Amino acid sequence: MKKINIFTLLLSGLKLNFLQAAWNFERLQNIGFLLSIYKILKIIYKNNIENLKIAIKRHLEFFNTHIFFSSAVLGMVSRLEEDLDNSDPEKKNKEIENAKIGVMGPLAAIGDSIFWSAIKPFALLTGIGYTYLMGFNADSLIYGSIISIIIYNIPRIFVKYYLLIKSYYDYQKLFTLLQQIKFQHLIKVIKITGMILLGVISAGYLYKKNLNFIPVRAIDNFLLVIIFILITLALKRKTSISNILIAIIVLSVFISYIIG
Repeated sequence: MKKINIFTLLLSGLKLNFLQAAWNFERLQNIGFLLSIYKILKIIYKNNIENLKIAIKRHLEFFNTHIFFSSAVLGMVSRLEEDLDNSDPEKKNKEIENAKIGVMGPLAAIGDSIFWSAIKPFALLTGIGYTYLMGFNADSLIYGSIISIIIYNIPRIFVKYYLLIKSYYDYQKLFTLLQQIKFQHLIKVIKITGMILLGVISAGYLYKKNLNFIPVRAIDNFLLVIIFILITLALKRKTSISNILIAIIVLSVFISYIIG
């Protein structure tokens, strides 16, 4: 019978927001992870203080992964703490530590690629684009910021709590789940969508004629040069279908503007 209910699990997941509140150079995020799992450990080992001390010491070891994907480790480790036999503490320590080490690295790499390289720039681009098109005033800055925050946090919250629940109730299939999701394809889709959005924002800006502080044509020419430079660098670095598609989309927007 499971000792941990869904509310305790979700509360522990909420504490993961403080995962990086106490970094140290030797074991990185270990204190933040212990803070998150401490309530769960107290419930599991409430009748055995010695095992509780061993578990606390166990989770003061090295821990480092992506903050939004750390919930997968929390769910998996909580289930292992609950299921594994306590008769051999050394063996339990080794199994849990091996499981943590096995998932921390892949989750960190996936999280960095998705959130830092794709979702975060896309969210910022959307908010900045809104502010850019609506004019630089207080209202557009506020709404643009809200748009960026919402777009960034929707996938963050979904990923965090989905992985937390999934890894606790079905932790044996965690590796299978991570292998099934086509993260590279997802990242490529987000980046291409971002480039299309950039083209739309640029086209919308070029059609606006109410900027009086600099001649509009001078700004248009400057942006056109920047776009061509970026396209050239992208194609020079790696010639792929996605880069060619991005180049075609951006060029089409500017050519249609010039002809029109």
